[in-house]
Amino acid sequence: MVRQRLFAEWALVGMAACLMAWFATSGAWLAAIDNRILDAAAPLGAPQADERILIVEIDDASLQQLGRWPWPREMHTRLLQALARYSPAATGYDVLFLEPSADDVALAAAMRAASPVILPALVDRDSLGRPTGLQRPIAPIAQAATAIGIVELAPDSDGLIRRSEEPETQGPLAPRWSSLILQQAAPQITAAGPFLINFAGLGAFRKISFASLAAGEVPPALIRDKLLLVGATAPGIGDVHAVPATAGGLMPGVEIQANILNTQLAGVAISTPSPLAATAFALLPLALLLVGFLRLPPAANAMLALTLVIAVLAKSLILLTFFHSWFAPSTAIATILLVHVLWGWRRLTVMSRFIATRTTALSAEPGIRFPAPHTGQGGDAIASEARRLDDVIAQLQGLRAFISGVVEHFPDAICVTGSEGQVTLGNRAAQRLFGDDVTGLPIDALCARLSSHTGGDHPIMRDTAGRSYMIARSDLGDGFGIVSFPDITELQRAADERDEALQFLSHDIRSPNAAIVAMLESRQMARSRTSSTAEPLILADDTVRQIQSLARHGLMLADDFVQLARARRRTIDMEPVDLCDVAREAADVVWPRAVARRITFDDQSAEGEIWVDGDRSMLVRATINLLENAVKFAPEAARVSFCVEVLAEQAILRVSGPGPAMPPERENNPFALYAAGRSGDGTASLGASLGLGLAFVQTTAQRHDGMAGYVWHDGYGPEFTISLPLSPLD
Repeated sequence: MVRQRLFAEWALVGMAACLMAWFATSGAWLAAIDNRILDAAAPLGAPQADERILIVEIDDASLQQLGRWPWPREMHTRLLQALARYSPAATGYDVLFLEPSADDVALAAAMRAASPVILPALVDRDSLGRPTGLQRPIAPIAQAATAIGIVELAPDSDGLIRRSEEPETQGPLAPRWSSLILQQAAPQITAAGPFLINFAGLGAFRKISFASLAAGEVPPALIRDKLLLVGATAPGIGDVHAVPATAGGLMPGVEIQANILNTQLAGVAISTPSPLAATAFALLPLALLLVGFLRLPPAANAMLALTLVIAVLAKSLILLTFFHSWFAPSTAIATILLVHVLWGWRRLTVMSRFIATRTTALSAEPGIRFPAPHTGQGGDAIASEARRLDDVIAQLQGLRAFISGVVEHFPDAICVTGSEGQVTLGNRAAQRLFGDDVTGLPIDALCARLSSHTGGDHPIMRDTAGRSYMIARSDLGDGFGIVSFPDITELQRAADERDEALQFLSHDIRSPNAAIVAMLESRQMARSRTSSTAEPLILADDTVRQIQSLARHGLMLADDFVQLARARRRTIDMEPVDLCDVAREAADVVWPRAVARRITFDDQSAEGEIWVDGDRSMLVRATINLLENAVKFAPEAARVSFCVEVLAEQAILRVSGPGPAMPPERENNPFALYAAGRSGDGTASLGASLGLGLAFVQTTAQRHDGMAGYVWHDGYGPEFTISLPLSPLD
């Protein structure tokens, strides 16, 4: 139940975390933190300033030489005329020419001569900040310019310039000013879409004074094939924007444009992922943490959460530095930390309730009670539950110690084994029996220290002192088991005395019955030799025959009973035995009785020899019993068949012949001992079989790891089988 509850809590926490990561990513909830991380890490992958970029700055020195701003168009015409002579690759002229002047024609002519020249334009916006159009330079100058682009910079929510532009407001109106310069200088480079500026830093680009260039004081080699960016850097006349502190803090607009152009030329524009990719970046470590919640202990989960936080931050920095892609890490880190705290709280709540419930249930269970170590109250709920749990654990420890003491002082030897068959626990009796500490020893090696002295379903072993033990095994599951060695010395002595009594009784039964048979046979022989009719007959012939039959039957029962008792208890000396030879030997023994009833044997055994491991005398006796039964119940002059064959790695002995079926009482268990039987004519009688012979057959088969079988064939008669494993010699 607690596992299902924890899994449900885990699923809810995971769903809540995924939704939070999605909304936090799409809504840029942690943008301020991400921007700080970006600003601190950006210098790691900052590019070098491109030597081709040269800033022509309208600085304080130029203002001192050329006069106050704004300058007449003549000043710009002189600069452009100088540029026409120096042949730069492209010129970005970051000066707005929105008002007409008398010198516009001359300026336009100079601009055409210095081509390519890219001019800026302003974006008009409505009261809501939406773009409505562009303020372009006046017509003559706009027509002379090579291209006109937008230089407007859009700050982030914190007022810092980090991005090249916002595409939804600027893209549809005009191209980016820096991209137009890039097309003129390096048309093979495709202008990137909106990106984060990879700042080379404040003052990273070479600069020359506007006044020096206009006066022709700059060597032509310094200008030729360069990308010139003309703009104001003097305080009060140019646009100055806030940039990240790592990039300089405050930077003139023309220098920001130089950084944008440098980022594109170096191919290090920092891209930002789509909301879906950013969410996936945040959810991947979260998924690993959620899997860890199901697999790892709390301490390992804490280490996993810390490792994931470090990994997310490191991955974000690696992607920024080497792949120029900015995956903001704050959402992922915040989600990991929040989920870890949330999961810890929920798990603590569930486990607290579970401990309280289970502690109450355990405390209410009947059984042996031990004194509780804690009786005081106070503290918070968790401390109280911890004390109750400690009390229950103390109870269980006391109970375990009590049970261990019971096992330790148990009179019989007990060993607990592990999955590898090694003893993991042994009581004192086991140590006394085997002579040393049994822990860690193989149980089979310990059993080998005892000697077997009899057979049966439970092997009986004997130690060096002559005491008898019966090995009993029990499977505890999960590879563990119990092996006990109960001392049955007294029981074995009683069994031996019973066997002696059985032998005595069987001898007493056999002796008088044998005497009766001998007397009656002598009487008959004496009467047959005399011809005098004067001597009176003590018994009638029918009476004599009945007495003989009953006496022989009593002898047969006594002999069968003794043989069955011996078969069940005797030690079997296994040796290779030819089952075909056993069947033929048994047929020779039964042959006189078969001849008396004119019954013939049909030997259908396979050619050659079929070997099994067993006791030859027991196998012969069992086969004799089957053949005698077949002869006894078959009609006179019938044919009884026997055969030995191999079937499915088993040696099969079959005996079949015509005769009556088993009585209804014995149909389900034809080998039952002392069951109702039938006489030779198929009717119940005083001399009917008691099942001793068939019980001996079944006992013999079982003691040889085989089985006995019975099948009734309609219209023919019964068939008995003995199935035994083949000997490895066969």
